[in-house]
Amino acid sequence: MQQATEALSGSDRRQYERYPCPHYAQAFFANQWRDCGVADISAGGALLETTNRPPVGDMITLFVEDVAEMPGVVIRHTGDGFALRFDLSPLTKH
Repeated sequence: MQQATEALSGSDRRQYERYPCPHYAQAFFANQWRDCGVADISAGGALLETTNRPPVGDMITLFVEDVAEMPGVVIRHTGDGFALRFDLSPLTKH
């Protein structure tokens, strides 16, 4: 009998399924658009491949050709780029 408290692997804990993304992409940060690769993408975020890394916690915009333009927060750096969590909360009016 398996215990209900078994640890889940990293991919089993993900809220959204990840998909490869062969589309052209750019990330906007530090006041300019920069080419980047998208290693994978989900409804909650993306793993970007680039030598340019904004600081963790920075808000950026990701443009993926034929898909969408999405704001997000840099949540960690990786060896080949950085991870982005999409911020799709509704905009508030002041």
